[in-house]
Amino acid sequence: MLFTSSTMRTVFSFVCFILGLGLLERVAAFDLSRKDNLAVYWGQDSAGNQQRLSHYCQDSTVDVFPIAFLYIFRGTGGEPVIDFANTCNQWDEGTFPGTDLANCTIMAADIKECQAAGKIITLSLGGATGEVGFSSDSQAESFADQVWNLFLGGESDTRPFGDAVLDGVDLDIESGTPAHYAAFVNRIRSNAGISHLNATSFALKAANSTTHANATSNHANKTKTTTPVKDVTNKNKYYYITAAPQCPYPDAYIGAALNDAPFDAVYVQFYNNYCGLDQPSEYNFGTWDQWAKTKSANPNVKVYIGAPGSSDSAGQGYVSVSKLASYVSDAQEKYSSFGGVMLWDASTAYTNNRFDLGIKTAMVTTAEKFFPQELSRNVTAATSSAHSDAADNGAEDCDKDDSAKVESKPRVNSRFFRL
Repeated sequence: MLFTSSTMRTVFSFVCFILGLGLLERVAAFDLSRKDNLAVYWGQDSAGNQQRLSHYCQDSTVDVFPIAFLYIFRGTGGEPVIDFANTCNQWDEGTFPGTDLANCTIMAADIKECQAAGKIITLSLGGATGEVGFSSDSQAESFADQVWNLFLGGESDTRPFGDAVLDGVDLDIESGTPAHYAAFVNRIRSNAGISHLNATSFALKAANSTTHANATSNHANKTKTTTPVKDVTNKNKYYYITAAPQCPYPDAYIGAALNDAPFDAVYVQFYNNYCGLDQPSEYNFGTWDQWAKTKSANPNVKVYIGAPGSSDSAGQGYVSVSKLASYVSDAQEKYSSFGGVMLWDASTAYTNNRFDLGIKTAMVTTAEKFFPQELSRNVTAATSSAHSDAADNGAEDCDKDDSAKVESKPRVNSRFFRL
């Protein structure tokens, strides 16, 4: 078949339109109430080939990226210490004067690009070798103020991510003392102005406020007032607070805080423990579901199945995608608290034959079966995968912007690999 230049232009325009649809799909807003969300830790280069954050935000596979870790609460000069292995650390990127706090403003564009694609980016505190803990509620509250000003909605002359504002914090506390974390969480919520709200009630309040604003705007138009009423959801940002407890219940380090302060989700580590995914007779998601319904300070808290992204990601507990999918299907059907899957970590899951995409596709497929109303958010990650080949081969012809290319950097071995 012969194609005229006019026909080729038409075909090319159609291809760009289809690729555009793929991009639109990825901008769907995060919805904590769903049962097919995927949270994947990024920052510790467990596979030795970690790419910059934006590399993992190019399709609809991952919904939440806890970036790891802020691993020292009180470092030199009273500032915390962060380390993201080969992407940004205190040795390669430099620090703010008088501190060991790395200047990671090189990550700002990636964070904002991922957020624009509908991803939630949070900062994970702790890790297996973290120097963490508080001696009093007042110290915990003071540290919460510090985190708020450095990384969230506050202001500081030392913002490690520049003008990028993260979407919340994650507590992966695996050492130190368990006391006073509830005070930390409650202070973050107070700073955010959401002390008495969770993600569900915040969204409802925002929706009601938007309806009121639109009604006010319509009335104003009838009276020939031209000043627009802005959607209040653009003025208020919800800050998510999560934790990553070990599966033995209650967790030794964060268990008390989970009962005393409202968390949005818990990423339970069902690996490196006797109750891991490789020990089906001891696997205890039901215990965590019961906690969510009877003990949690947030009655709408979501519980995630935490899993290794590859056999190299953990000392024990790795299972295949199909085995993990069977756990997911069972939890989706039985447990109202189930929210999705957490993987450690992005680099290993991505290089393990896209383990992340495999489990996301399985989750969406079974969610469609049990909860068909949830289909509307995305055409599924599998559709994005189908777009990817075309995007790899043709997207650059539709958009010549090369700013997202990965920069080659010397690899820094992870100091927080969770074994």
